Amino acid sequence: MTRLFPCLLALFGAALAGALSAASADPAAAQTLVLPELRTGSDLTDGEALDGIRRQADEPRIGNGEALDTRSQDLPSGRSADEAPPEDERYDPLAEDLDEEKAPAAPSFDLFEAAPPRPAGSADLSGPSRPVRPISGAARRSGMDGAPDDPAFPRPAATPALPAPSNPPLSAGIAGETPGSRDLLRSNRPAAALQRIVRRPAGDPFAPLGIRAGSFILFPELIQDIGASTNLDEEPGGEGGVFSETTVSARLLSDWSLHEAEFNTRLTYRRNFAGEEPEDPSAVVDGRLRLDIDRVTTATFRGALEYRREDPVEIDVALAGAERPEVLSGSASAQLQREFGRLVLGGTGTVARENYSGLPEGLPSQSYTTLTGALRAGYRLSPALQPFLESSLGQRLFDETDSGELGRDSLIPSLRAGVGLDLSEKLSGEIAVGYAWNKPEDDRAETTAAPTLDAALQWSPRRGTDVTLAARTTFEPESSGQSTTVSYEGSLGVTHILTARTDLTAAITATYADSSLASSDEIEWLGEAGFNYWLTSSLALTGLYSHRELYSEVAGADYRADTVRLGVKLQR
Repeated sequence: MTRLFPCLLALFGAALAGALSAASADPAAAQTLVLPELRTGSDLTDGEALDGIRRQADEPRIGNGEALDTRSQDLPSGRSADEAPPEDERYDPLAEDLDEEKAPAAPSFDLFEAAPPRPAGSADLSGPSRPVRPISGAARRSGMDGAPDDPAFPRPAATPALPAPSNPPLSAGIAGETPGSRDLLRSNRPAAALQRIVRRPAGDPFAPLGIRAGSFILFPELIQDIGASTNLDEEPGGEGGVFSETTVSARLLSDWSLHEAEFNTRLTYRRNFAGEEPEDPSAVVDGRLRLDIDRVTTATFRGALEYRREDPVEIDVALAGAERPEVLSGSASAQLQREFGRLVLGGTGTVARENYSGLPEGLPSQSYTTLTGALRAGYRLSPALQPFLESSLGQRLFDETDSGELGRDSLIPSLRAGVGLDLSEKLSGEIAVGYAWNKPEDDRAETTAAPTLDAALQWSPRRGTDVTLAARTTFEPESSGQSTTVSYEGSLGVTHILTARTDLTAAITATYADSSLASSDEIEWLGEAGFNYWLTSSLALTGLYSHRELYSEVAGADYRADTVRLGVKLQR
């Protein structure tokens, strides 16, 4: 140990001497750091001296006192290091993450709050209650796997959203107005009618694109079905077999900033390969024009025309087995409505016609005309809620009396109370209850009086699901003029978007015919369930199952029918 310490001291001294000699031999390598000279306490309190110290501290020197001025060196962006970056170029990772994760605020719902404004150019073919289009699943489709996003599924920017159901506002069934081609209460194919009523927004990849024709948009559609039924003629003891059915429909909508118009048509041809009726054609045409006279006054004109073949049993049970007569029905109406603050007043005039041809000889003409005038008063409690009262007076005029010279002409007064709903995107439409009378002008005939129910409601409980409810009460004269049958019709339909390409539909329709004649009441109900599978935005595969039953107090008049059909649907 005693020898180790002297050796270490000798080595340390040699290394220090070598370093000093190398520094003196190369003056360029020697760097001197110039420090600010020391000052006394009185010097430090002097403002000028303090500024000098700060300048010297900010200017580091190298070599022989050369200052390194960092302020003269520009950064790659062309901005000096002393300059702060602009506000939009600063990176704040926390703020960026918050922006990405920020969810839109949930909209508040208030019964007495106004519905959101509708975009200009979108068709809002509504009446006094101004029903709002429910969400039909476009938002749900946008987040589904498999939703197409390629040129095969274009999304037109100029196509307006499809409007509300045709022929609003809700008209009284006793007025005899001909249902439009898109009416849910049509006894044939309620599920198919439901698909036409529930509209798809323009953002839906499978929504109809339409064809622009000037200031109108045309929506054509073709459905071709092949099916089989246990009762092709839907009559007691009917024969089963196979059939083919072709349906061509079109809808023409205006794209105006002021006023609105629509025109609908549906042509159906069914060919039965068994049974007594080899052919069953039908056609429906309807239209509507709304004129916005000023900010608070509107005039609405409606019209419809229908051709069909009637079951002779519907006219007279004694005609069972006879050839089906042809029926041409039509109606035209005009409505004027004006708002006085919260008070809404309106008047409607309707002309309806039922014309029968091909009846068996000896049977009096069943053709008649119904004239009806109605007055309505409503009060807007809020933009979402409008109760109303309505009174009407109608007159039914037959072309001729029956062989017993019993007059069949009658007066039809009625009273109704209802409410119009416009609860944003959830619930819209109208419902009304009342009482009506059918008073024959011939005192020998019996007066019929009955409560009435009319409804047209749309409800969207969740995105992708729509529920539609419809009801109507009508007076149907009996062929001999001795009675009038009160017919109650109701229908409930549901559509649901199962996947991005698959839609499910279901509907049930029930009819109760209450006759003042003994043992003449009837109950008929029809249930349907179907699907659409979209291959492209213009082509879909369709399937439908239906079950129909009729229960009658007349002996031997009951029947049932089960029908299955598959087909393709083309649309534009």
